[in-house]
Amino acid sequence: MTGLFGTLGTATRGMNVNQTALQTSGHNIANTNRDGYSRQRIHMQAETPYYMAGVGAIGMGVKATSVDRIVDSFIRGQVNEAYSKFRFYEQKSDALGQLERIMNEPSKTGLINQLSVMYDSWSKLGSNPELATSKTLVVKNSETFTDTIRQMRTQMKQLKGEVIANVEKGALDFNQKIEQLATLNDQIFAIASNGTVPNDLLDTRDTLLKDISGLANNTVKFDKFGRVSSLKIGGEQGPEVLNLNEVKKISVVSGDEDPSNTISLGGDAQQKKTIAGNALPLGTIVIADTTDPDNITVSEVALTEGEIGGFKEAGKEIDERMGELDTFVQSVADRLNAVYNRDKVPGEDFFTFDKDGNLEVNEQLRKNPSGLRTGYGTDEGDGSLAKDMAKVFSEKDGDKMTFADRYNNIVTKNGISKQQADNTAESQLTLLNQLEYKNESVSGVNINEEVSDVIRFSQAFQANARIIQTVSEMLDTLINRTGV
Repeated sequence: MTGLFGTLGTATRGMNVNQTALQTSGHNIANTNRDGYSRQRIHMQAETPYYMAGVGAIGMGVKATSVDRIVDSFIRGQVNEAYSKFRFYEQKSDALGQLERIMNEPSKTGLINQLSVMYDSWSKLGSNPELATSKTLVVKNSETFTDTIRQMRTQMKQLKGEVIANVEKGALDFNQKIEQLATLNDQIFAIASNGTVPNDLLDTRDTLLKDISGLANNTVKFDKFGRVSSLKIGGEQGPEVLNLNEVKKISVVSGDEDPSNTISLGGDAQQKKTIAGNALPLGTIVIADTTDPDNITVSEVALTEGEIGGFKEAGKEIDERMGELDTFVQSVADRLNAVYNRDKVPGEDFFTFDKDGNLEVNEQLRKNPSGLRTGYGTDEGDGSLAKDMAKVFSEKDGDKMTFADRYNNIVTKNGISKQQADNTAESQLTLLNQLEYKNESVSGVNINEEVSDVIRFSQAFQANARIIQTVSEMLDTLINRTGV
């Protein structure tokens, strides 16, 4: 349509489109400080022209075709990957830091210093074998050593329990977010299937995917509507836990013994289930098949990144340090007992193990330190046995290590692993910040730019309103002054 009414339609469409653009800019400004928000832009397109014979195409104004998010999917994928790695090393570092504090080296109360104190007490007893106080000092210092070992083992077990609890919490959180994502898929489809782009829902989807990446590494695929059509945990070769038709929960191997046949179903510590097949290490992530409640089978999931993976890796290293500590304690007991009870008389070892595997000083010696042997004969002045006991502390084993070297090696391994986790977490955080900045430069709201757009769109709105006013005056002249 041409003429004044055509011009009126053109101006009206111009007002409507610029009003929508103003609404979009206002929405951007309102969400400036909201995490995960992507700025939006209205896409304008020329209205279909009117073709007049003898004249040609006559423009009919503008129309709004869509309101689009300004995002770079590649950068967001990189952000999620960097975030997953950062959370892995951050949680691993935190757990190993707690283990480092349990080992408490170097310090005056640490095991290395206590080994030195034990050596000194045996050495002094060898020089003064007849002194009851020297015997008491040997026994008491050895008791302090065994008490410290017992406390360390208890704290390590508690730390391992805390790590498993954190893995369970992470699994529960992961499952909840996957269910939220499945619900969000339905909401996205309901809007997108009508030809409308659900921008704010897509922002929520991206935020959820980042949170999920922080828990466990994954790979994601989208369909044409923007739904997550496939999410695999543990990488491209991992199992699929979400598609358009199904949601699978991850579970955690838990229990009082390691390995275990018990899982926390769905990460819920209150839902303990017994599984069929071989026992698995504590903290292992699995997907359980509960089709037959009496014969639950599981498939293991390998996680190499994310918070859950970090705790799982830390738990593995805690187990290794505990095993090394047990080997160290056994070596101390065996080598000292071999000298103290060279005749292998039952019940006369210097060190014994209780029913829980804890190292203890012989109960008879604890009750009566004066019964401690100092020599190989009956001569009370013979301190040769005590001197030989002192020598054991400086002798090297098959790996050319003393007791102190052996324990220091355990501490050093943990320290190196902790430092590596710290350094990697720091570098990943730097990379993550750079990627976040890059993502923000693309998708973040620029107030100055939005205010400029507000002015630009408001002026266009006013100009179109002025056209309508002019057309109204022309129609008034045409109708009222010409008598048409």
